[in-house]
Amino acid sequence: MVTTDSGDLAERLRLLRGQGMDPERRYWFPIVGFNYRMTNIQAAIGLGQMENIDRALSLRRKLAGRYRDLLSGLEDRILLPAEAPDVKHAFWMFNIFLRRGGEKERDAVMAELAAAGIETRPVFYPLHWLPPYRETTPYPVADLWAQRGINLPTHSGLSEADLRRVCTELARALES
Repeated sequence: MVTTDSGDLAERLRLLRGQGMDPERRYWFPIVGFNYRMTNIQAAIGLGQMENIDRALSLRRKLAGRYRDLLSGLEDRILLPAEAPDVKHAFWMFNIFLRRGGEKERDAVMAELAAAGIETRPVFYPLHWLPPYRETTPYPVADLWAQRGINLPTHSGLSEADLRRVCTELARALES
């Protein structure tokens, strides 16, 4: 589901969603599009989810706020997510980034958290690393942060005790 307040963007997305077929000329395809139309069941689930969106986003923001509070003493070793003044972060995931090191150091921190029973995962690979999109053009900032990024647990069922344990174990792992 995509929402936007831009008429131009909405029109472009509808064109892409409908296999690129011109809405004014049936079976004429001025662009390559996709079959991204939702089924009735998918739409019903999406509408049901939208009824809870404010609550879900509020819970994620509170979770991020607690992570920020609990991790504030580690900011010499990790970078925490930031929000631009005109942006409201959804905190789908709470990503931290090591300030030093690379993939080896990130993986060591993640291994220590895993040994403590805390599941994490690396941030997504940059697209230019993936076979279908591989490029020789260097993207040094994306490369650096991809090697340093860790997604911490962010599901809405985390308790205060869970958050404290994640942060305590993360601090311990960063000391190693």
